[in-house]
Amino acid sequence: MHSFHKYRLSTLSNILIPLMLSFNCIAHAVEDQEAKQNIENTVQQIQAALPSSYFYFGGKLGINHYQHGCESWSLDCDKDSFAPGLFAGYQFNDNFAFEAAYIDLGEAKATYLDSASEHLYKGTMKGLNLSAIGSIYLIEDVTLFGKAGVFNWYGENKGPYSTSKADDWAPSAGAGLSYQLNDSWQARFEYQYFHHLGNDTIGGTNAHFTSIGISYQLGRTRPTIVTKTVMKPAPIKLEEVTFPLLFDFDSSDLLLVDSLAVIVSRLTKYPQASVILRGYSDSKGSEKYNLALSQRRTDKIASYLIDKGVQEQQITSEYYGEKNPISDNLTEEHRHLNRHVQILLPSVFINTTQEQK
Repeated sequence: MHSFHKYRLSTLSNILIPLMLSFNCIAHAVEDQEAKQNIENTVQQIQAALPSSYFYFGGKLGINHYQHGCESWSLDCDKDSFAPGLFAGYQFNDNFAFEAAYIDLGEAKATYLDSASEHLYKGTMKGLNLSAIGSIYLIEDVTLFGKAGVFNWYGENKGPYSTSKADDWAPSAGAGLSYQLNDSWQARFEYQYFHHLGNDTIGGTNAHFTSIGISYQLGRTRPTIVTKTVMKPAPIKLEEVTFPLLFDFDSSDLLLVDSLAVIVSRLTKYPQASVILRGYSDSKGSEKYNLALSQRRTDKIASYLIDKGVQEQQITSEYYGEKNPISDNLTEEHRHLNRHVQILLPSVFINTTQEQK
């Protein structure tokens, strides 16, 4: 491929994340309350004396997606690749660790037409990832963690006649779940984001790496989880979400229907939630026709949501035709961006106690 340059933002696809949570329930019958308290105090004293820091090392394997892996004029494009990694780190305490990892993000491939001939281009990224990790226990043996750091990348862009190379630093972030298999072995599931890999020489892209891994911990002892009183849950806030749904020229047919699943899920699960649909068109055709076209587009989405169980009163439809374009209408690419319905899910507070009833 000629480059990983960003040509337009791609629609993010839903990522289904499997959660492997196991619950081990142990019942203890203690008749004497004073004896029970003494046992709990003894356990806490032993736990405080145990070391909570240790070294660990392991490996992971997953799928990497190069967000801007191909130009829009490519004949064929493959932005996804298997990606392996090796890592080692030091756990300072129950909540903080430092980790170094070598990650091969794999290969993106694209075919382009050049001088009436098809040519294959390949781009690769690999390098050293340094991260600080914060973690909290969710339930026994299950930990939620987040990480942030830098990636010292090395990239190549291979064409039929030449190979371009470059290296630099880029920021990275990630999150995941870990499951303690026993005192020494831990499994993990994680997602990592690498921002703006590449440069003007080989092209630029963002990378999305989802993986599973396993690690061995040297000298680790599993902590005792102290059960706390369950408090009445406070209302949660569903944050505002907005994104565009694009349409073909002079069409109100829905594209990428799967992207509406998040709207259906939110509105059917929380009746107090709502959605605002704002329809637009490009500048081709008369203003009156484009206004009607933008209305048909919002109506098509509204009908789809109602068919999926959303209440009509949860939906507000607005349409503006060719007004308020998000881009100029000088090129086909820009006109395509203007043919859209902007979908807005306003923020809303949810009473979790009522939702559980």
